[in-house]
Amino acid sequence: MMLVMDGEAGWELDKQTLRPRLLDPARVAAELAHAGPVERLQSLAMLGRLEQGLAEASMLLRQRQPDPWPVLVQAAQLHRLAGEATRCEQLLRQAWPRARSRNRQALTLHQLGLQCFDAGQLDQAAAHLELACTLQRGFDPAGDSELALRRVRQLAGFDAIVLAGGTGVRLGGRRLGAKALIRLAGWPLADHVLLAASAAGTRIQVGPSRVALADPVFVREDPAGAGPVAAIAAGLPRVQAPLVAVLAGDLPFVGPALASLRQAAADVDAAALVDPSGRTNYLAAVWRTESLRAALAGLDRVADAPMRALYAHASLARVPDFDAASADVDTPADLMAATERIRPRSPVQLPEALLAWPGLALHAPS
Repeated sequence: MMLVMDGEAGWELDKQTLRPRLLDPARVAAELAHAGPVERLQSLAMLGRLEQGLAEASMLLRQRQPDPWPVLVQAAQLHRLAGEATRCEQLLRQAWPRARSRNRQALTLHQLGLQCFDAGQLDQAAAHLELACTLQRGFDPAGDSELALRRVRQLAGFDAIVLAGGTGVRLGGRRLGAKALIRLAGWPLADHVLLAASAAGTRIQVGPSRVALADPVFVREDPAGAGPVAAIAAGLPRVQAPLVAVLAGDLPFVGPALASLRQAAADVDAAALVDPSGRTNYLAAVWRTESLRAALAGLDRVADAPMRALYAHASLARVPDFDAASADVDTPADLMAATERIRPRSPVQLPEALLAWPGLALHAPS
């Protein structure tokens, strides 16, 4: 069953809109005549016959299917093309527990990524699409997911520096070499942050080189352990985009806040999240790249410099963080709270952290 668009099948994924573009209507219409019930749904979607497709999908969903996954995902695609975002997402979430192979998981994530793209949620779209690419890599061509991910990154227009060199003594990070390697839901904290920043064109992780999700560029501050300002200075030469996210490696829930930070940083030097207590998290921030270069150049030293010194002369937009996107993981209690936060509360609810989704057929790197 074809769910990712294929030019050889008479359609392709439009590079700009990420919606199907019909290339050979006659061929698709001819295939419709002898297609099975599920394949008909996709052909009807490609032909733009959405009302008929939705009616047939509704009928199939009412029937007891021995394998409901294909129907759920095809029906979700029809609802997406019809502009019915809520129903599309509901069906894909129902499909996820039934996606019992890497390829099915990848296709489900691909469709979720496209739905997020339609909703303007670029960071969430990128995270889903990146996982789809990761699942497909080495098994099936990831062409359409990679095409979609490139489009999302083009629109987002930023790079990211993830600081992952701190030891985190209170969490036992010294034993692992860095706090960001402590695991949440089986994955290092830094990988949660890298995935959250999937919409970044380039991700630079400052810290020990390792096998990591998303293939970041690794650099080290000089000397190692010289603090976050030195780490930012080490990563900045790799940045090319006009905006750069500066993120601590222990912010697993930061993804949904990145769009607000980018928007707030458009007319100032930097934007940072502020929690309800009034605490500004200078490592949950987005900077204009040239402003960050100037701020670093104005410091007497970067080794062991306080973060406040970096922001001393910068115009800063403080973005309210009502959803605890800037919640970091500093203590065992913080780790327990993060674990509880991503625990699903019902069979159809998926965890807040994408890497914690049940049954995700990825192998956690060491």
